[in-house]
Amino acid sequence: MGGNGTIGQLLESIRPILYLMGLGISLSLIFSIVEMFSVDRVLKLVRGKKVFVFIGKEAYYGRLETPPRAKGGFEIFYTCSGIENPKSMIGFLLENYQETGNEKFLEKAKILLEHLKEYGLIEKGASLEDINVDSWSPPSMVSRKVYSDELGNLWMIISFVDMMSEEEKKRRWKELSALYVKPFIKTAKRRTYNALSYVKDKITSAISSSTGAFMAGLPADLRKAVEEAEVKAIGATIGQSYDPLLENSIGRLVAVRVDDLDGERKLYQGILGEYSDKYLYVLDVDYRLQMIAKVNKGQIKSSEPVVQVFGRRIKLGQHLALKKEGKVMEIRNVWERPLKLEKLSFKDGEITINKVLRPGESVKLEKDVPEEFSIHYEIALESDVVWPRSKAVVVGLGDYPPRILGTVIEGLKIKDIVKRVV
Repeated sequence: MGGNGTIGQLLESIRPILYLMGLGISLSLIFSIVEMFSVDRVLKLVRGKKVFVFIGKEAYYGRLETPPRAKGGFEIFYTCSGIENPKSMIGFLLENYQETGNEKFLEKAKILLEHLKEYGLIEKGASLEDINVDSWSPPSMVSRKVYSDELGNLWMIISFVDMMSEEEKKRRWKELSALYVKPFIKTAKRRTYNALSYVKDKITSAISSSTGAFMAGLPADLRKAVEEAEVKAIGATIGQSYDPLLENSIGRLVAVRVDDLDGERKLYQGILGEYSDKYLYVLDVDYRLQMIAKVNKGQIKSSEPVVQVFGRRIKLGQHLALKKEGKVMEIRNVWERPLKLEKLSFKDGEITINKVLRPGESVKLEKDVPEEFSIHYEIALESDVVWPRSKAVVVGLGDYPPRILGTVIEGLKIKDIVKRVV
């Protein structure tokens, strides 16, 4: 009896410790699931890729990275050729060397200078003595952070196939092939992911309902503090990750209605690669990029996207050629693909065209046009696009699923038989 009593007392004394250990293990499991979902699953697919981010009236090019619990936010790291104000970066290292005498700063400055000269960002003959940076010099920039509260201004995250390396194109085709023919392991992995998503949503719901009853009797300020802690702990910003109407469209041709950056509502078509609460990932899209060509005295001086691009110039070759005879001006498509001429604009007005030109085709204008004007046009580029769900909606499938197609074909056969009989 004495031994049993001693064991009982021992268990009683360590029960709080066992309870805390069990609670810790349970919370670790819960937060492991939450952590798994804290990086947006669309951003996971483009993480590490070189993309253009169109936000507001600007575009940024670089490698996309996103940390856990960023609430849909991310960061674009410019490529070497896109560094802004690189001399300020070297000047900062030289200033640290002068203040500390640490040779490491000087060595880094020398290596960085040679690297930037190699990329043509600093004059070939420049030396460290030529780097004159002061407090009024603009700072260096190697990245652009996009916070979650800026996502309302985000138009899209896009990668153009024409600007990919051969290695990037191979990886892309591998990704597309996996969508068309889903391997068993990938299918099982996705089902597991969706099951965990369901578990996560249930945990969030259960904790919310249980804490609701507990908080009912708390003072208002304390209740607010507990609610904020709950949101941070469970990651309520993760939201409901599973959408059955989108889940059955993964890997299929879809039509997407988009509020585009030119203010127009457009329809695009592509392969739905993934979705999340915040984003849609659509591959193999012919995205229509808005361009503007500046013309002066019959010569096209520049041809650029309408948005200002940081990190890299979008170089796509020559698209248009001009020819003028008397009062007749001819605009010809010299690109290898179709494009759409929208309008000509100048100081006192504009001329609307709205015509698609195939390669080699042209349009003639018999109107008085000043020497200086702009040509507004669109080019279509094969692209993979991430759209915010606030600006894009999958409105339907672009082809029949196999199980539906058979029924449709049978229905057409029956209609054909009826027509012949009647």
